[in-house]
Amino acid sequence: MVNTTRKSTKITNHKIKFMKKLFLLAAAFISFSLSAQSLPPVYIQNYTPNYVEFTLNKSNLGNVGGGCTPTLESRDAINDLLKLGFTNNPSVSIDANYDGNVNNTFAFNTAVPTTPQVGRWIVNANYAAPFTAPSGVLTTFSTATTWTGIKFGIKDQSGVNTGGYYYLGQFCGSSTVISDLTGNVIPANMSGGAFFTAGGATWIVIY
Repeated sequence: MVNTTRKSTKITNHKIKFMKKLFLLAAAFISFSLSAQSLPPVYIQNYTPNYVEFTLNKSNLGNVGGGCTPTLESRDAINDLLKLGFTNNPSVSIDANYDGNVNNTFAFNTAVPTTPQVGRWIVNANYAAPFTAPSGVLTTFSTATTWTGIKFGIKDQSGVNTGGYYYLGQFCGSSTVISDLTGNVIPANMSGGAFFTAGGATWIVIY
């Protein structure tokens, strides 16, 4: 019982410190980014010693009758999941940043160089015909959609799958946002994940 209480307190204290630091970073990033980007961006921060493999989703949640189309789903250049690096320092994150205009996700991000580059976008679940930039369709669909979720898995530093897949965000037709994975994840060196908006940007944090 004592060990459980200590572990719970340790996780809570870690989470409080983490969120304080996160909001300080968010304020700095948002003030810079929103002035330079036409559509709201998404930021991903990985505070774990694990690789995070993921796909990002944008969709039109106002078009429930049409399946929330247009929908966009990210892939790398060879149609695999994107892969964000790991950190061995739990107070320093490995970050990714994507503009709301998905045409810009094909370019190397000099501001956040750890960002995995998107190689193609799957539009309206048409996996046979992904779009690559530059594309007028992607420009149009960027404007019509917002960042709605991330599906991700965890690999250790040897590349072995150790957890997932997990989802953070909002499903089409649901008013519920899956915003917190605390206590529902493996491996043991990962506490959870958070999905939220701040300052007009979307934030995804894995810790």
